[in-house]
Amino acid sequence: MSAIRLVRAIVDSLDDITDLNSLVSRYRLIDSSYVTPIAKALDSPQLVILNYDLAISAAFYLRSREILESKALAETEALVAKAREEGEEWVVIYDYETQSSGYTFFQRLEMHLSDGISLHIASELDLEKGRIFSVEPMVLDLKTGRVKQNSDPPDPRQEFATREDLMAKVVRLRAKYSN
Repeated sequence: MSAIRLVRAIVDSLDDITDLNSLVSRYRLIDSSYVTPIAKALDSPQLVILNYDLAISAAFYLRSREILESKALAETEALVAKAREEGEEWVVIYDYETQSSGYTFFQRLEMHLSDGISLHIASELDLEKGRIFSVEPMVLDLKTGRVKQNSDPPDPRQEFATREDLMAKVVRLRAKYSN
């Protein structure tokens, strides 16, 4: 538990860094001596035996994740605001496509702006079924685009054998949720 507290304290000491380039620059400038005063302030004897270089690496990784999450949140808020300004009914939060072993895989998340009902549309590889296509309705927070806690999905996740069947269902769900 002390190790976790130490890593968190190091992450907290990096709060002033808000972009990845600056974080990398800071990482190059410090060594384990950076951790010593932080560890002493926690006043836990177990911290003496920890590898401070590993704690630094873990902390910088966590801070990088926080920076990326903050950036994604800001981008989502901007997308939602722009879609609202333009009078859109739906907004695409993300739309990714990758190629692997001759197949195209994708993930798309779109949100209905009036109530946060969203569709996660994807293709993926199921080791038993092969390539599948899925749509998973969910409810997102209207501001952040994150899954709303303690909310039941409006419909269950469904899988399809073809992209055409998936998209036909997506069209029906968009119409259903737009009413």
